[in-house]
Amino acid sequence: MLKRLTQISVLAALAAGSLAGAADVRLGLNSSLSLGCQVAGARAGIQEGRVGAFVQGAYCTSNVVGESGGGAFGGGLTVDFYQSPTVGAYVVAGANTVPNSGGAIFGGVGVRYGVPLFPVEAYLEGGVQRQSNIITGATVAPRLAVGVNYVLRGVDLNAGLGGASNPSNISSPGTGGLNVDRNGTGTATAGSGEPAPASCNLTPDADASAARAAADGAARSALSAAASAYSAIYSNVSYDLSLGGASINGNSATVSGTITLRGTNRANGQPVSGTYSGVVRLVRSGCGWQATGYTQSGGEG
Repeated sequence: MLKRLTQISVLAALAAGSLAGAADVRLGLNSSLSLGCQVAGARAGIQEGRVGAFVQGAYCTSNVVGESGGGAFGGGLTVDFYQSPTVGAYVVAGANTVPNSGGAIFGGVGVRYGVPLFPVEAYLEGGVQRQSNIITGATVAPRLAVGVNYVLRGVDLNAGLGGASNPSNISSPGTGGLNVDRNGTGTATAGSGEPAPASCNLTPDADASAARAAADGAARSALSAAASAYSAIYSNVSYDLSLGGASINGNSATVSGTITLRGTNRANGQPVSGTYSGVVRLVRSGCGWQATGYTQSGGEG
């Protein structure tokens, strides 16, 4: 159970954020109540940082006796104005076709909710939609959309577009340039990839230190949150976090280290502890770094 706590706590820190060179890809199903009568549809989108785009297709009822429905197709843009590990809020605007009409435009706000441990999120959008035809002219009405997405986080856009990818140099624990530092004495070392943008005015060592600091902050935040989540099982929880050096390869980086957890099992009053090594993966975010993944490479306890 303590090992599972380690996995959950560190992974929970790796929320979607403002990523440079990496994006979230969303594939989802939705339903929309609006002038277009979109009963059921599918949506595919991509988001980098706070800005995203999507395309969608849906089945629309005709609402006329004896007439079958038809397809509606379109797309839109989103811009996040709030981001957290579990909740995101955004403005949305787009356009879509409407069967037997001249099309429609829509706009509004939305909120998405997901748990970073799982690649699934739900979303709700509300706003207005405007459409027109030769009989009724322009008509404006409320629009409501609900859906669920399967999310692929931290997709390398450079590789996907045929450019040079910057894969992690992890081949297996303790190899490929990554050595776990159990004593926390490792230094932040720069890799041989491309440096931070010139406008950031960062030396390679400062860039590596920033990656190490980002990994440290993400891990500590997650461990504290997990201690609260598991308060019904463990009491007197404490932890030690020991990080080694940061290894940078272009726009990706890795930081290795160990986590030691201690606590008291509420069921029997017995102390429990464990030490686990692992690697945090990061991608460049502007002049800083954003944690995107964690791989546990072993444990003892």
